[in-house]
Amino acid sequence: MKNIIQIVILGLLLGGCKTPSKIESRDPQTRTTVQQLPDITEKHWRLIEINGKPVASFGQTGRYSAFFLLSREDNRVTGNTGCNTLTGTFEIDPARYLIKFLEMSTTLMACLNMEIEDELNRVFRLADNYSITADGRFLSLNQAQTALLARFQIIAQE
Repeated sequence: MKNIIQIVILGLLLGGCKTPSKIESRDPQTRTTVQQLPDITEKHWRLIEINGKPVASFGQTGRYSAFFLLSREDNRVTGNTGCNTLTGTFEIDPARYLIKFLEMSTTLMACLNMEIEDELNRVFRLADNYSITADGRFLSLNQAQTALLARFQIIAQE
């Protein structure tokens, strides 16, 4: 009987020490748990790097060159490509770091340099997951497990 009580007590002690499993970021530089991750919606994300190349912070108009905002209420994406306004919708699974951009479109103004705009539109078509730094200041849109498509820096919160 004494052995049974010891086994039960030992089981309770070991069970109480077990930590809950936590999902970790796919980006090894930003490894953190989902419970600690900041929400990526309701923030303006300024493009700082695309295809491994830095992007100028300000466009010809003096505005941020390219940015987007994810609206939680209606799953809308709004922003600017550096010249044209962009809009669309998104689906997100924060527990698995998955994101999908849908129905993306831009206005059709003639711009001097369409390279960044074309690349950004490509990013929105290809991105299927994201990573975010623990401090919530930098967001990466990725394709598959390892292909970093673009990096963004937070510029404002709604």
